[in-house]
Amino acid sequence: MKNEILRMEHVTTIRNEMTMLDNFSIHIFEGEIMGLVCINENGKESLIELISRNVPIHYGRVYFNESLVNNYQHSTMTMNKAAVIEQKSRLIEDLTVADNVFVLRRGFRKYWIHPRVLNDQLRRFTAKAGISLGGGELAADLSAFDRCAVELLRAVVMGARLIVIRDISNAVSAVDLARFHDLLRYYCKKGFSFLYICNHHEEAFRICTRISIMRDGKILKVFDKPDFSENSMAPYYARSYADVTPKEFPPLGKDPVLSFRAVSTANLNNVDFSIPRGQCTVLFDTDSTSLPDIEGLMKGDLRVRTGEIQVCGKPFPQAKARRGIANGVVFIEENPVQSMIFPQLTYLKNLCFLIGEKKDPVPLSRRILKSVVQEYEPLVGPDIHETNLSNLRLRSLYNLVYCRVHLCNPALAFCVNPFAGADMDLRCRVIELIDLLKKRGITVVIASVNIADSLVIADRLILLEKGGVAGDYPRSDFPRLRSWGIIPYRKINKNK
Repeated sequence: MKNEILRMEHVTTIRNEMTMLDNFSIHIFEGEIMGLVCINENGKESLIELISRNVPIHYGRVYFNESLVNNYQHSTMTMNKAAVIEQKSRLIEDLTVADNVFVLRRGFRKYWIHPRVLNDQLRRFTAKAGISLGGGELAADLSAFDRCAVELLRAVVMGARLIVIRDISNAVSAVDLARFHDLLRYYCKKGFSFLYICNHHEEAFRICTRISIMRDGKILKVFDKPDFSENSMAPYYARSYADVTPKEFPPLGKDPVLSFRAVSTANLNNVDFSIPRGQCTVLFDTDSTSLPDIEGLMKGDLRVRTGEIQVCGKPFPQAKARRGIANGVVFIEENPVQSMIFPQLTYLKNLCFLIGEKKDPVPLSRRILKSVVQEYEPLVGPDIHETNLSNLRLRSLYNLVYCRVHLCNPALAFCVNPFAGADMDLRCRVIELIDLLKKRGITVVIASVNIADSLVIADRLILLEKGGVAGDYPRSDFPRLRSWGIIPYRKINKNK
């Protein structure tokens, strides 16, 4: 009989008069990787908090390691033997790997720290798990994969019975994600249990033993491994997403908007491709070596060693790349609401921000502002009149970011991991917004380390590997990519 690590029975939590978890029930057993696919973000934070700490709940019971630790009558506020690994690192960057793994754990009471002893202990763990890590390395110098591996080792060393893996595919490349999955399987066989939280059931299919589907803080369905299929998922999971049909807009000319001509840097080796106007192209970096340099070149943070970059048939002025919009290039950053919104400005002023940054700026007269309102109010609704952006939902702020680019009408929009951290409802909206840019004739480049959603909207895929172009695929070739295990969970129409 399997030991039960976590059981939540009919748990309801309410924060600020909003129901976060609604009659939530889940069971996780020893040595199991339980998947939790979240259709939206509602309830996710509350669930992770409740797993980590026995905070008050309004109804239900929580059992940890087969002991009642929390119920609606009494909450102890004690910590559970659980750990969380996510995109945001929890390591102390100024300390070494060994210090992060051993010294910072709860229960460490030594007054004298012997680095050699700690390094020897670390080698025992890393050798068994097949991890190449030095105990003396600073956490600040680690790669994304190594940071995740160190956090996993720390959770193992501190005796965590349950380890929560949250949206990790946004932090590591496809190659590193497969390596990390191997680590999870290794420790799963050692008796550790995992709750694998993600927004995409294809990702969960590859690693989980069971999958729960959550929407609005409520479990809709639990699937065992024999039931892992698109047909079984569709009624519960992808109904709204299945209704999204990206529109096809043929390239508006053969002349390329963006060209890399034998470009080399420290990590790029003779990268050569061109993208015509109006096309949506995904640059998929399998090992996270190429995209940082490509982004750096387009932002002016790096210089080309050999080769040439052209935008609209002209050499890209890297010395002025930081004013990208003046050169017809706009970046939509990962998690753009955090980095591209000015909360002190009104919605309308945020929307018109890039107009004043163009090569030939347009003065924002009352007539211009009135014209902008008339054009964009049908797209964004009454939000356009909002003066306090804190009153807006996340979806409305995404509308603002993409409509700002639409209004600016650059030659090229460079989207960095546009689906990172987005729930399914928001992903549907992002697809519609990228369609809006394509309809206007704006060339869209999606820089991604996870293409499961990007292929739904893409006209073309350029595969980057070890600093070079490893493949170039039109949309008609996407069905054959299913064998790689990176195809979207929704079938792509082969006739499109």
